[in-house]
Amino acid sequence: MERLQSQEMFTTRKVQLKSELPVSAIAFSNDLLICLQENGKLLLLDSNYNRQDSLEKKLDGYKSEYLFTLHDTVFIVTKNKTFFFDKNFELIEFRKKGRYYGDYLYEDSSYYVYGCCMGEFGGSVYFLNKKTNRTYSYFATCATQVLRFQNEYVVCNNLAHMGPHMSYLFIPEPLNLYELTNENDKNNCNWYVTVDSLKNHREKPPIGGVRFYENSYGLMSLVSFSYRDSLYSIISSDSTTYIAVHRDDTTLQRQVILEETISFHWSQVIAAGGKLICLYRLTEGSPFAAYTTTGNRSGLLIVNNNQINIVDKF
Repeated sequence: MERLQSQEMFTTRKVQLKSELPVSAIAFSNDLLICLQENGKLLLLDSNYNRQDSLEKKLDGYKSEYLFTLHDTVFIVTKNKTFFFDKNFELIEFRKKGRYYGDYLYEDSSYYVYGCCMGEFGGSVYFLNKKTNRTYSYFATCATQVLRFQNEYVVCNNLAHMGPHMSYLFIPEPLNLYELTNENDKNNCNWYVTVDSLKNHREKPPIGGVRFYENSYGLMSLVSFSYRDSLYSIISSDSTTYIAVHRDDTTLQRQVILEETISFHWSQVIAAGGKLICLYRLTEGSPFAAYTTTGNRSGLLIVNNNQINIVDKF
């Protein structure tokens, strides 16, 4: 299908993020955005990004180490226990034991999609088929977002090792990827290095109709989204943050939304209330995020059709 040319313009708004500490994870439940701060305390924001003080006080006794979503249910993990939010926003202890795979990236009626990353040593994206329980995988260093566009799964990859770098995978049919039958491989970020025929995987042509392209060194993708007929990405460069449109095997700058770069090592993208919300975070510089820029910053990008809100400590 020929991709139509688009000259869409997007409106942007800056919003002050009223948090005491950087945010390390986000989730969405009961029309509220749940933010986990570095001190383990939860920060709750409504649709206008106002804090919900009464609910925060109600949850103040829980010091969370992890916050994650699985099958539309939000979980928090403390030192000794796991809880989930019910429909009344009460925390219920979760006692069921089970296997959790990688980082949740996407879910539809056919697949549960998750990712795994080892920084410079590689990463993978995994498609767990809900009907057959079979897992299919492809190399992806390192997947931060998965979405659907024109009957394909789009995998957005970022790597902040010795400088920013990004790439995109377009997967028409996960069944045509590499099937993993060894249980240990299903959470092994670079399972392919143990396969003789794939040790030089970067030199092999894509399989199963997969398309791959990467952009110039020095760019990182915050969030990708579809609007009308086109696929867009919000990209951070060394001087600005801008919206790019995908055309053929590249991205083209369309609109600057911030006259500064958003430096980050790590990001998380969730679909919430009809919007896409991206949490970006600049860490102190771990070995797997050996970026030349260090610090301690976090913020949110919220995409709602052609409206983009930037929620940060400006």
